[in-house]
Amino acid sequence: MPVRIIPGAVSTDRLRALVITDGETAPPVTIEALQGGPAPALKIRAHAAGDSRIDQHVRKAGLSLWVCEAEGLRAGADYQLRAGAGRPVHVKTFPARLPKGGITLALASCYYEAFGRHKDYLQLLQSAPSYGPLAAKLLVGDNIYVDVGAAPGQARSGAEETIGRYLQYYWRSGYAEVLSYLPTFCLWDDHELWNNFPEWQVHLARTNARDRYAYAEAGVGALKLFQAVLNPPPAARSGLSYRFDIPPVSCFALDLRAGRTIMKTADPRMTSEAELVAFERWAANLQAPGIAVFGQPLWLDRGNWMDYQPPDFAGEYSRIWRALTNAPYDVLVLSGDVHHSRLLEIDAAKDRKVWELVSSPACMIPTIESIAAGAFDVQDKGVLTFPLAYPGGPVGPPDLRAFHFGTEINNTIAFLRLAPADAGGITVTTCFMDLKTKTVARNSKPRVAAPLASPQPEWCQTSFVLKKRA
Repeated sequence: MPVRIIPGAVSTDRLRALVITDGETAPPVTIEALQGGPAPALKIRAHAAGDSRIDQHVRKAGLSLWVCEAEGLRAGADYQLRAGAGRPVHVKTFPARLPKGGITLALASCYYEAFGRHKDYLQLLQSAPSYGPLAAKLLVGDNIYVDVGAAPGQARSGAEETIGRYLQYYWRSGYAEVLSYLPTFCLWDDHELWNNFPEWQVHLARTNARDRYAYAEAGVGALKLFQAVLNPPPAARSGLSYRFDIPPVSCFALDLRAGRTIMKTADPRMTSEAELVAFERWAANLQAPGIAVFGQPLWLDRGNWMDYQPPDFAGEYSRIWRALTNAPYDVLVLSGDVHHSRLLEIDAAKDRKVWELVSSPACMIPTIESIAAGAFDVQDKGVLTFPLAYPGGPVGPPDLRAFHFGTEINNTIAFLRLAPADAGGITVTTCFMDLKTKTVARNSKPRVAAPLASPQPEWCQTSFVLKKRA
């Protein structure tokens, strides 16, 4: 019985995984403690969307989904998940405290499967030059392009097309090997639903009045079925945002997309009030430097009907910045989406740093021309640019202090190592890696006259320290 194990959220004492199997019976998944001792208990339960329009297409493909969970594990210990005689999947729990040498995460967004970069992607994760071994990967948006590419088969509904696309990424293609390597935390953006969701798009029939409800329901349902299930429990009663810890670092992933409303409403929102309050509470109560994860960068211009951005939602945007500014420790923002990679240093207020690391794309989508022609065989090209002044308005407090490095290479992921520093700080060592060459990307100057960190590095690699604030 073919089985695919996709490890998800890991912590100091528990792990979980999504299991896809060719059949209807529970897969024979076992767990082994590689450093000896009794094997922990492994709970296996059936997993479904609870929406017959979605679940029927998983069954139609001859597949079933399951979730495996184990708790009471040892911190910093190695475990192995295996289904029968299949290839084992390795998972290591987070340490109780960051070791002196630190731990390393991979950060990626925007992966278009049809260009077949999965072998390069997997090789880079496995080798992680000068950064390995990796502890987990963060996939922070546009992890699957539901709305770009030829429709799989002869899809007759939004649910059938959406599930067909997910099964291509998670089951049929070589990219499934990438997903099966390392524990994965997910956040998502518009292409898991459609470009600039939930707005109408002239070039996407799925956004028309007749089809938009079916595609929106299918997109959110499949997102929960395949991606959100990998994450820790939600941080609020409503929504899919969540938090996790790599002690002493605390991380919060704030979903700005799945619950977004259209701009024409009286009070447009990009997240629920409960999730935003949970984020504010998290930032205010940090006991060490924090990591905030968003599907879109914060340091971004206002958008328009083609692509709305966080600054377009003025009230929530201001609250997010206020929470980051008032936090007792510096915060690192992680994001993707914008088709270039960059590291910015931002003064949220005097002696209060916010660093923004954006990694995009792992594999660039096709050009508009090739999409229009139905060819899907030529990659688009990113442009390295961003606003120079606080996008929320002419008055701060945030101020762009320095552009450290960036690249327009259209097959890029980031590595970041977290290690303890003096006085409760955290040293972050980070770089952008070119998937094709398996080397650190060369630094490119932005297309705006930004303040540049001095000296400007030749390569996209540096270290900085997140500190306790005065």
